[in-house]
Amino acid sequence: MDKVFPRNLTARASMLVVGNPAVSRLESGVGNCYPGLEFDHRNLDRRFFPGLVFNYVSQDDALAARDGLRGAKLVAVDMADPELAARAGDGPAQVTRGASLASALADLRSGVEAGATLYLESVEQDSEGMPHSLGMRAAREGGKPLDGLVVWRMIRGLRPAPVTVTLAARDAAGAPAGNPVTLRGWRRLFTDPDTGVVSAAFKPGELTQSLCSPWQHDFRDCSCTYWASNHPDIVTGEPLDGAVLPGGRPADPVVANTPVDWLRSDRAASGLASATSSRGADRPFQMDHYELNQRWQELAPVLEGHEISGMYESRAAESANPLPSPHALADELVRLASLEHVLILEYLYAYYSIRQPAGLATPLDQDLAFARHELFLVAVSEMRHLRWVNQILWQLEHAGLIARRCGAALGVADFVPDTGGAMRPRSLRRLNRATLAAFIAVEEPSGSIDGAYSAVVATLKGPIGRGVHSDEPPVGLGASYPTQLQQMAEMIVADGMEHYSRFKEVEVVLKRLGESAYLADLAPGNSDDPAVAAALAAYSGILSCLERAYSTGDVEEARFILEARNSMMDLSRTAGELASRGIGVPFFVGLTESGILGISVFSRT
Repeated sequence: MDKVFPRNLTARASMLVVGNPAVSRLESGVGNCYPGLEFDHRNLDRRFFPGLVFNYVSQDDALAARDGLRGAKLVAVDMADPELAARAGDGPAQVTRGASLASALADLRSGVEAGATLYLESVEQDSEGMPHSLGMRAAREGGKPLDGLVVWRMIRGLRPAPVTVTLAARDAAGAPAGNPVTLRGWRRLFTDPDTGVVSAAFKPGELTQSLCSPWQHDFRDCSCTYWASNHPDIVTGEPLDGAVLPGGRPADPVVANTPVDWLRSDRAASGLASATSSRGADRPFQMDHYELNQRWQELAPVLEGHEISGMYESRAAESANPLPSPHALADELVRLASLEHVLILEYLYAYYSIRQPAGLATPLDQDLAFARHELFLVAVSEMRHLRWVNQILWQLEHAGLIARRCGAALGVADFVPDTGGAMRPRSLRRLNRATLAAFIAVEEPSGSIDGAYSAVVATLKGPIGRGVHSDEPPVGLGASYPTQLQQMAEMIVADGMEHYSRFKEVEVVLKRLGESAYLADLAPGNSDDPAVAAALAAYSGILSCLERAYSTGDVEEARFILEARNSMMDLSRTAGELASRGIGVPFFVGLTESGILGISVFSRT
């Protein structure tokens, strides 16, 4: 069988193409028939019998419920159906297609065009020589027709084999009336058995015609609350002044991080009010049904997470020279892991320097709660980066791309990138203006740590290079790095842009406060203090567990991750108690960093 090669270049792309949702890719098809997905499977069974087109009338239709007209209603006879072409003996179970069925359908079409309304009354199909009836005659409850969805489910269960259907008119009570029409044919194969292409009997748009659309009310009110392809519920706003970061996000941190309701009625820039916490509270500010019918074209396209109103211009890809070999890549990853680790410690120390909001007057308590929350989220995200870097290293080892074992990369860098390409010594400082500026500098897009990963991404995108190390394992000419490694590196870069935006928003919030209003008196503690020693022991326990877990990369080592999390809880509790006494955890006490074959290792003296 020949493989299908799609002409849609987006579907063939080896990467996510900006502007096309994930559901546009062939591997993203969802076996589901509910609105909001890329097509409605129920529409396939409207044409289950060649030449006939049905609508499945549900009990939700008030007229159908009153007059007993539920079930499968014949709405068209399609004489142009390609399966009616005379091709004897090549159908399911060697059914003879062509002239006899086409002739019967021609007579049926004349009656339908004359005004006859017919419903499916029975479906019969042999199963291994035994007659099996899905009879819609049997499809009655107390003499009333079954609901259309029930009938559809019966049709859905038919095999691709010969089938006999009976159609009949109905009286006002829903009982069969007049002379029934019996047709013998076959259950359609929805795709070509050779190419896999959907049958040409389905017209363009027919498989999606029942889905929610901007000009239909259910686009606003569908209760499934799941829009995989065409209805974002909450988005971020468009840059008001056109200023964007290299990653495409608005430079204004408030705009970049404020979720807005996509269906809001006020489409002006001043209408970018944040979305509330419930659908009911948002409803008064959304377009009503009349507005949606008239103004649907005003709903903004959403690309890369935020709305756009003008022509989209893809940002220039950040260029970087790839590293020469897998060993050079491993060395760089270990260096980056040590930077991620030192940032975790600096961010956590600064987090505990912000005063607890409990008992403070509003809005000060809200400002402090926000600043603490954002800083903690960034610290946790850096922990995730440390995990991903170690996963990349482990997979390089596991794939045999590097000969030496890197182990767990848990080193702590002595120096941290600063503004203008300078380096500053690592330090545990309260979150004053200067400290926050340093955090913003290290997270600035295309700057320090974000730019450092560009070389990693460039390396993982290209072919595996060869360096000068004599212990490098052989790799086939033109071989590529595993795709998931590039994806993990790109996620780190994307997260870094979020960090910059979050820190900028914290800067906006804290700028209106004096440092004395939000900063606690905090100084690094002495390890002779039992509480400080307990905090350092918890930190050491975290590293010990992570070293054992990251060294194997095996999911079965999850027990070490769980132990590390428990130690993190202990550390968080102890650090909070120390902060209430004005004492910070001296994370850098006893840390050393040494280079062994270019690999940084962590040890406690």
